[in-house]
Amino acid sequence: MLSGAPYGYRYVKKSDSTAAYYEVIGAEADVVRLVFQTYIEQTASINGITRMLNERQIPTRKGIARWERSTVWAMLRNPAYAGRACFGKTELRPRQRITRPLRQRKGHATRNSANHERPHQDWIEIPVPALVSEATFALAQEQLERNKHHSPRRTVAPSLLQGMLVCEKCGYGLYRSSAQTTKQKLYYYRCLGSDAYRYRNGAVCDNRPIRQDYLDSFVWTEMLRLLDDPALIQAELDRRMEAAKRADPLRKRGESLQREQVRIQKNIDRLVTAYQESLVTLEQLRSACPISAGRNKRYSRNWCHWQRRRPTNPSTCVWWRPWPSFADGSACGPIA
Repeated sequence: MLSGAPYGYRYVKKSDSTAAYYEVIGAEADVVRLVFQTYIEQTASINGITRMLNERQIPTRKGIARWERSTVWAMLRNPAYAGRACFGKTELRPRQRITRPLRQRKGHATRNSANHERPHQDWIEIPVPALVSEATFALAQEQLERNKHHSPRRTVAPSLLQGMLVCEKCGYGLYRSSAQTTKQKLYYYRCLGSDAYRYRNGAVCDNRPIRQDYLDSFVWTEMLRLLDDPALIQAELDRRMEAAKRADPLRKRGESLQREQVRIQKNIDRLVTAYQESLVTLEQLRSACPISAGRNKRYSRNWCHWQRRRPTNPSTCVWWRPWPSFADGSACGPIA
């Protein structure tokens, strides 16, 4: 059950005389205690702790001197540091939120998400050496819960374009920030790439923040103008329909065949390399060669068939079934 030891521990496999267990790494354990102490006693923020670790150039588990806020946040929530390594904390469920990356892929999730926390009574606890006391860990959980409800970053009043804006220069999303003046509190849309503390070599974007009220007002005015003139919407729909008609529907088939060719060649190269390094016997190589040769022959036949069927005028394309698609092995034909 023990595997994937968190920061501060080393996973020791079971032997004939002992079971698997976590071994404490002294230097990393001191970093864990420093994180909890800074968070509780000095009431530092997670961002401040991350900046402190990076300024001191404390190496991470992977040996790089670059800590992320999500790593510190997960460390403060991990019950293993209080002596209880828990497993089965998350489960696989369908995605419930359409995030910006999903919207860029037309809103379709390619896989389910495992980042759904299960009830605490369903967790499997295994005792491990504790790095902090139970009281210290409990205080950290109370502070995390208070931050969830009272953090100044918490969005109480949603804005019109929050979560929808993307920087044209660097591609990062824009988040809402605020600044307090002598008269009022102003809100801005700020690019994630312009925050120097998020990246090892400083900011990757120099775009300035945009006033939220100015941008929201401009976008809302344009939306009303668009709704008042349905001809603009119809013109955009006609343009997209025309572009879809002129698109080549067999292009994806050609790209798929090219990827198949690269994959087959890599498989053949791996077989030859494995035989040269005596990782497979001659009999195993001979048994695998007919399979690879058959795949290569099938690819060549598919590629020639695709080239022969591909029309010269993309606007007159019809969808063709990939080879072979009929039980009797007959030639491919157009899909009605």
